[in-house]
Amino acid sequence: MGRLLKRHNIILLTVILTNLVLTRSILVVAHPLPINEYWQKVEETQALVQSLGSASPETRRNKLDAAADGWEAITSALLSDGTTVPLDHSFIAARMRADPPDLDQLNTLLTNLLESRDTWPQREVAPADMQALDRILARPEFQWPPKQPSPLEEWWQELQRRFLEFIANLVPAEVLPVLAPLLSYALPGLGALALILVLAYAMRSLLADFVVDKETDAENGREKDLTAAAALKRAQALSAGGDYRTAVRYLYLSTLLLLEERGLLRYDRSMTNREYLRSLAHKPELAAIFRDVTEIFDRAWYGYRQLDEKAYTWYADRVKELQRQQ
Repeated sequence: MGRLLKRHNIILLTVILTNLVLTRSILVVAHPLPINEYWQKVEETQALVQSLGSASPETRRNKLDAAADGWEAITSALLSDGTTVPLDHSFIAARMRADPPDLDQLNTLLTNLLESRDTWPQREVAPADMQALDRILARPEFQWPPKQPSPLEEWWQELQRRFLEFIANLVPAEVLPVLAPLLSYALPGLGALALILVLAYAMRSLLADFVVDKETDAENGREKDLTAAAALKRAQALSAGGDYRTAVRYLYLSTLLLLEERGLLRYDRSMTNREYLRSLAHKPELAAIFRDVTEIFDRAWYGYRQLDEKAYTWYADRVKELQRQQ
């Protein structure tokens, strides 16, 4: 029962971390880039593209991949009037990651982008135009309920907000916009690392449980029609050969069979140790010793705790003490 609960917990934690890593929209830290810095970045990127004409393919690949990462991290721009404009640079990033990259095409895209800056409308929108736009946007076809975040998204966003507040208290305000793109990749990276560690632990635990199950099946095949005395004899033979772990199992089995022979409990392979303990609730002294014997057995057999001769001798003495109880 305990192993089953452990498996469920591992699976649940793995699912949560997988959702956090794969749900990219949750993980992006959205900090609008001031518009003047945005155009400066366009100019810097164009200068980079123009400088790669004579570079080696490997150099082109590394620098363009890094530039594409930077552009994907920019999800909005902050205009001079305080308006935030959402941006999507997936097309430019895809062209940068093309293999091989078309430098002429990239240069043309960035040139067109800079030309749009030069023709940026400077006049204010007339009030009548804004009123007409408001009437259009008020039509039913433009109305839809905002998407409600899932509990997982709300939890992650709150965790992310607290993390950014913590970082903001550690660094100067002017440095935070520079760190924002890095943090947008650091958080998913930490989530991915945690997922890998959990998966590794889950695989290790599941493989260990599989080995234990196979060993248990093999031992169960030898336990048919086994008596308490026969199990005790088997434990003595195993301990003499240095196999203390399996010897502990047979000592524990000998205890269960002996208690069944005395009518104190019913031995059933489907029963849990907790159920065996409840069967002895009417004999507190016996139950206390049996609890110690059970805990050592669980650690040795299911937890792969190594036992030496001294530890095994102590365990065998506790079993003898329990078997002397009436």
